[in-house]
Order: sequence, then C-alpha cells, then structure tokens
Amino acid sequence: MKITLELVRQTLRETLGFDSFVASFITEVREESDNPSVSINKDEVLGYNPQFVARYISCKEDMFSLIFHELLHPMFGHFIYQGGPIENIAADAIINGAISIIYPYESRDGSLFKKTHAPTGLDGLMRPSSQMRNSRYWRVYEKLYNQDRHSRDGMTTGELIQTLKILTQTEDLNVVMLLGTHGKGEEPNHEGDNGIGGLPQEILARFAEEFKRSVRAKAGSQPWYSETLMSLLMEALRTHLSIKKVLLERFATKRKLDRFKELFQDRRISVSPIPLQPSKRDLVLLSAGIYPWYFHNKLTRHQTRDRGLAIYLDVSGSVNEYLPKILGVLNSLKKEITTIFQFSNKVVETSFESLLKGDIQTTYGTDFNCIAMSVLERGFDKAVVITDGYASMSAELKQQLKTHKLAALTILFDETQGCPDFAEFGDVVFLEDICE
Repeated sequence: MKITLELVRQTLRETLGFDSFVASFITEVREESDNPSVSINKDEVLGYNPQFVARYISCKEDMFSLIFHELLHPMFGHFIYQGGPIENIAADAIINGAISIIYPYESRDGSLFKKTHAPTGLDGLMRPSSQMRNSRYWRVYEKLYNQDRHSRDGMTTGELIQTLKILTQTEDLNVVMLLGTHGKGEEPNHEGDNGIGGLPQEILARFAEEFKRSVRAKAGSQPWYSETLMSLLMEALRTHLSIKKVLLERFATKRKLDRFKELFQDRRISVSPIPLQPSKRDLVLLSAGIYPWYFHNKLTRHQTRDRGLAIYLDVSGSVNEYLPKILGVLNSLKKEITTIFQFSNKVVETSFESLLKGDIQTTYGTDFNCIAMSVLERGFDKAVVITDGYASMSAELKQQLKTHKLAALTILFDETQGCPDFAEFGDVVFLEDICE
C-alpha cells in the first residue's frame, strides 16, 4: 500500500472533520528507508518506511492507526518523565488501546496492532483481543480494556508507569515494538527536532482540541468503551489544551485590535525549475508531454496575525459570587486583551488592567439589549458574552443581529441550563469548560 498526501488528508478528515486543522497540517508525504515506522516533523512532513508499510499496512484502517498513533504521541509528553522504555511502552499501550476501542470502525478494531504485537505477555498490553488470563499483566490489561464504562476503578498514567516498572523487572523490554517517534535516555521526551512535540503550544493546543472533540463524539456514540482509556487519553490531551485561547480564537474579530493571535494558513506560489509541489497547470502540461521551463509550486505555511476579542462581561449583582473565578480565567489573557466591555443595563468599555484591579461599573440590573446595540454600533462580526444567562433581548434587536450575521460565544458562570437569546448566534458553554 502506498501512502499519499491525499489519502492521509482524506482519512484524517473522515475522522476529525472536513475542516480539520490536523489534516491540513501535513503538507508532504515521503518514503524514508531509515525510518523505523512513521514520523511527522515540525516541517509538516510525514515520513514512512516503505518496508514497514509493505509488511504491516494492508488497508486504509491500518494506515489510520499508524498515522493517528504518531499524531497522539506529543500529547503524552507530560507523563513520560524520563523518556525511558517503560514510559514509552506505557504511552504506546494507552495510544494503541484508545485507537482500538474508541475508534473501532476507523481502525478495524486495532487490526494493525494485532499484527505488530503478540497476544501474550508484555506485548499483549499493546493490542486488543490479547490472551492475558494467566499473565502477570492481566489486571493491568483488564483496567485498560475493561468494557464497564461505569467502573470507577481507574488508573492514572503515573500509576500505570509505576506498576509496569514493578511487573517488568525481569523482562526484556527491547522485544516490544514501539511505533512512531519516541524519546530516549533520561531527559523528558519532547520528541526532539525530528518530532512534532516541539511545535508551538498554539499548534499543539489546536491538535488537542480537535482530538478531544473527536474522542468525546466517538465515546458518546459507542455502546461501551473503556473508562480508564478515556481518562488516560483525556489526561494527556488536557495538558496541552489551552481551551480558553483555542475556543476564543474562533471568535476573534478584526474590528477590534488586541494582541490575540489567530492562526491561519498562508498559501503562496513559488516559481522554480524543480517540481517541488507542482500546480495543476504544471501537471496538465506534463501529462501532455510538455515540460515547463519553470514550475509553479504551491507552498503552505502556518502563521499568526493579531486580532481582537469583543468580550462582554456581565457585572450585574449576580456576578459577585463568580467574579474571582472569572477574573482568574481572564487573567491568563491579560497579555492578549487590552480592553473589555462590562455590561449590566449599559455597556462600559474599560481597560483590562483596571478590570483586574476590581474596577466594576454596574447599574445592578441586566439586559442583553445593551450588548446588541453595542455590537451593531461598533460593527463587530463576532463577540464573546460572559453571563449567568438571566436576561433577555428584544425580538427586534435579535433580528438585527441575525441580519448582521453575528457569531457569538456565550460562557455561563452560573448553574443555569442555557441562554436561549444568544444560543441562536453560536456556542454556549459553561465556565468550567474553559478552566481545564
């Protein structure tokens, strides 16, 4: 089976969504005979060993498992404290199990891992459907692959590593095949210069956010799944999630300039006598037997640009109980956001610094009409509303916002069940959801 860029992107988009950032991150696929299995580097290149692929990859599901395994590796850097063999085995065991159990259709029930690992002994931890009943690893295997989604007898990654250190004292750890890029030695595993673990936090956060969304969607559609594997995977993702910034980024507006970074793809055409990434025009000419003097190569680079956030903070009387927590969340944005809009029955724009110092300007009442009028006056196409949800908006102003095509993120800090007035304009989440 030959791995191509189009096949990789199509496979990832089928799992993560058509507009997947992870799928678009990979810009080149190449064969690498010195690569043990597969790797993805910071230059957005996926390299694979053709001999490994010829031996183990027989279908698209196997390819999905191989690529997804490598993509998940940087998410697990947080608990591979020393990057030793036990830590790497623990990482692979969790990743292989999560792919097999949470993505059974996409991975064909982990068919790749059944080919790369034996069903017994330490190797058996690396795959589903192992024969572990009389093995010293039986209890660990049961915790990883337990089908009782309501079981509370879980395990942390640290506990898994410590347990394996005890159980493997007489084992030859080198017999276990490790897939993808792994750290070596006694330093924390950042996957070195050849892996994607050293990518900027903003990009790793985008990876983690997509994985988290996909994992939760898949788990919700499964009749059962391993609660332990889910917990271990979410633990790994949570260390990279900057949900506050990743979520807010989608609601940045160019009509208010702060220092909030928005990721975007810069696509350019470069001309060269070498066909690096030839355009469709060049390919058509080549197919017609015409060799172009110069090739128009398509180049894609991930860049950032400054955008602003129009944050409307509810400062009515009900906010007092939650204000310390809200300010704690907002404090992490103080380098990116210069001003914020306080609202009660009116909107007051204040500096972010003065808000953090406790400068609250309120009428002690609440309504959403003042937000609507402020958005329309300033021409904002996107806004973030932090409120308890106990307010309303006139039908006339609501229709004006729909005509204006406002996209809004509403963050609820009370235990209310929703905010119907703003739910029509975008996502509604709880404050707890952005405090991970």
